[in-house]
Amino acid sequence: MRVLENEKDSEFISIHVDSDDDLWYFRNIISPGDRVKMTVLRRLEKQQDMTRSKEVPRKPVTLTIDVETLEFQEFSGTLRVLGTVISGSEDALGQHQSFSLSPGETFMLAKENWTEHQRKLFSEGLDNKFSDRYYFVSIDDEEALLISLKSYGLQHLGKVESHKTGKAYASDYSEEKYLREIYDSMKRMLPEDASIIVLGAGFTREKFVQFSRSVQTKFKIISFPTSRSDEGSVWEFLNSPDSDTILQDFRLSGDSRLVDEFLRRLKTNEEAAYGYDIVKKAIVAGAVDTLMISEEKFRTEEGRKLLELSENYATKVHILSLSGEKGNIVKNFGGYCALLRYKL
Repeated sequence: MRVLENEKDSEFISIHVDSDDDLWYFRNIISPGDRVKMTVLRRLEKQQDMTRSKEVPRKPVTLTIDVETLEFQEFSGTLRVLGTVISGSEDALGQHQSFSLSPGETFMLAKENWTEHQRKLFSEGLDNKFSDRYYFVSIDDEEALLISLKSYGLQHLGKVESHKTGKAYASDYSEEKYLREIYDSMKRMLPEDASIIVLGAGFTREKFVQFSRSVQTKFKIISFPTSRSDEGSVWEFLNSPDSDTILQDFRLSGDSRLVDEFLRRLKTNEEAAYGYDIVKKAIVAGAVDTLMISEEKFRTEEGRKLLELSENYATKVHILSLSGEKGNIVKNFGGYCALLRYKL
């Protein structure tokens, strides 16, 4: 994301959406009650025109809405901001309007109050920490999965099957053809300079890495052995200490280890807590080192109050997306989990 030059003394911040990863930040920064201004195409027709031809041309109009809800459409890469029009065309005042934020769009945001965590997220987004996209190929001799690591979770991009069945090879099976098909899929779907981590068990992983390096390519190919060859291999990689040297700034790596540490402590009756009331009590007691909150709770009034409270007690906060496995684990514990400094 980028902040554009504002009009002098404007209360709005003008923001350009650079990539769909930016949308993860906006869905956690924009809140109900904020104002969003954007230029959209809209039919400006009067009520008496409703019985006439529906071929009313759309015209560009700049509207400001009072935000009510947000809807994130992961696979279309769009964040819809819905609310009521409070300024702009007189014909639109008081009507419901939705803005679709996607890469390449520019919008303006005005907030009455910024929480400290929203400021941190906004600053992090401006730092472009996720501008370098990482991809995974999880492979064995049966199939290969192509997966993208995004700020809000994992996105499956495609699958290539080897046409090998059991221990017997199908008549049309060719290992070289299989490896070539995976590589060609990468060329079609990924940026030419993408960083790709190849995961899996057995020899197929290394054979594919060797094949990829033998052809002229700008891909950065990294091989990492895992015990699994499905989506779980990505989480296995993210949980490994070595992942930090490859994905230093990626949120999912740290979040995954935090949740696993929480589960480990819970199982062994060590310093861990969950549930709104218990976690709130622990924060007030100064006992919470790290608070993990699910994305849906982050956007609630009680969630924001808990975050504001945590700011007074040097509590580290991690917001976990529900698009990922770890975020849903936190959700299942009520949306609030904590690693404690000491037992209460």
